[in-house]
Amino acid sequence: MAGSLVLPLLGTLAVAAIATSAHRRLPPRLATRLVTIALVLVALAALPTVLVVAVAFLAHVPVIGTGFEWCAQAMGLHGSVPAWLGIPVVALIAIGAFRTFNLLRQHRELRLDESRPIHFARSHKPYAVTLPGRAGQIVISTAMVDLLDEDEQRIVIAHEQAHARYRHDRYLFTAELAAAALPPLRALARRVNYSIERWADEAAAAACGDRRLVAITLGKVALQTNPPTVAGFSGLGVASRMGALLEPPIPNPHRSLVLALWSSIVVTAGLSVYQLHHLERLLTALCPH
Repeated sequence: MAGSLVLPLLGTLAVAAIATSAHRRLPPRLATRLVTIALVLVALAALPTVLVVAVAFLAHVPVIGTGFEWCAQAMGLHGSVPAWLGIPVVALIAIGAFRTFNLLRQHRELRLDESRPIHFARSHKPYAVTLPGRAGQIVISTAMVDLLDEDEQRIVIAHEQAHARYRHDRYLFTAELAAAALPPLRALARRVNYSIERWADEAAAAACGDRRLVAITLGKVALQTNPPTVAGFSGLGVASRMGALLEPPIPNPHRSLVLALWSSIVVTAGLSVYQLHHLERLLTALCPH
């Protein structure tokens, strides 16, 4: 059981990490989709693993173990899990559940589906964000307006409009949800976030026709922070994003590289599907018909 449970997960992590390691050298649109899919597949592979370990551990804990015996039996788990492994995994699940609940609540509060014009919020802190939802509501602080000249303001607006047009909130929410449920996946989630911001940077550069000015504008607000569940102008990886804007746009990769990348995603998907079979007995017990 240990080998069939852990080795596919390690394989999934390794393949996904290698496949997404070149995300900064890929066109941002491709990188965003590639890393997001890889992140979802790794999460699908990891969830059965932590659930199986947690159930196997809790089933042998005095007092509370009887409540998990039926679950362990349904999953075919007979051996015990040592405390040094079981306790951290149970804690990981508890923390993940708490973080996921908070993220869902925050997302529900911020989501807006009714189309509205750009909202200028009175604030002494410069920021520009696009709220989640079909409306793609853009919010820009008055401090941001005061900080930038007209050309720079148009760049910020073009950047946020790209977030809204391409529904970057969906990619961001998927990444944040995976990282909330499984905190060790935060590194992959950051790659999604970075690629999203690069995608919007390139859209803004195409709209204004001056990549250097976009980089300068980004630098002006580089030290400002934004809420973690919305797409904002001054997201992470500012130095790298500015460097990319000072270079020509990244060309589309060769077909052989694209084939290799998506082939690695197919391998990751296969390993993830294999991991899900560990829950088959439990699902059969819960839904016998």
